[in-house]
Amino acid sequence: MINMIRTLVMPAMVMLLLLNSCVPPEKLRKETVYFNEGLDTAKLNTYQLVEPVIQKGDLLQISISSRSSSANMLFSQNYTSAPSGAGGANATTTVGGNEYLVDITSGEIKLPLLGIIHADGMTKPELEKEIVKRAGEYLKEDPIVNIRYKNFRVTFHGQVGSPGPVLSTSERLTFLDALAEAGGVAQGGDLKNILIIREQNGKRSMHTVDLTRGDFFQSPNYYLKQNDIVYVQPTKRFLQSTDQTTQRTFQYVSFGLSLINVVVILSTLFR
Repeated sequence: MINMIRTLVMPAMVMLLLLNSCVPPEKLRKETVYFNEGLDTAKLNTYQLVEPVIQKGDLLQISISSRSSSANMLFSQNYTSAPSGAGGANATTTVGGNEYLVDITSGEIKLPLLGIIHADGMTKPELEKEIVKRAGEYLKEDPIVNIRYKNFRVTFHGQVGSPGPVLSTSERLTFLDALAEAGGVAQGGDLKNILIIREQNGKRSMHTVDLTRGDFFQSPNYYLKQNDIVYVQPTKRFLQSTDQTTQRTFQYVSFGLSLINVVVILSTLFR
């Protein structure tokens, strides 16, 4: 009798486990391989780089320089000057290297001597042009203005290797570069439905990214913006394999006990 029960029950339970765990290879490939659909290599040769706009709360490093040291004296009283070096009149004298926080309320920055500039909503080239215009009133030669973001970062949450902020020294940060810095999509992460939460111009927007699609390279979300939040959610299969382990085990045990009862009843009837 025991041998009969083992003969009938064990294969049935093994078959049930296999049916619940097997995933067709093609379906698994589509869910786990990057850019496996819609990849048009001809379109990869052209792309449009969107210049990010300055936002409230951004920290900017602004430097103003000129080749004429005498013309910079007025700025030197208001900025922290760096040594001009041994190049004489041909050397570039840095008259500004300070960091300026874009006011979280007004969106303005206050530059010594140049006054208040509403930077929120401007691109870096636009702000540089405005500073050049104002500084040109005090300098003999056209001033050289350089602006850099000091707090350009995005933050990753969810199924990634290293959740947390990713800092960048350049505002030209691609989604793939940032994702690599965050450790990539971890096991169980959903490549087809990644969420980007973005705040810009006082509005919050949400965008989804499908990394299994090759046309993502033409997506406006290919380049991230400062302060973006990226959430990689777990797949339903991953949730089932972790959060519902106890429930599935109970189902298997219940199924096994039911089979045993059936076998016992049948053996009693045909005894």
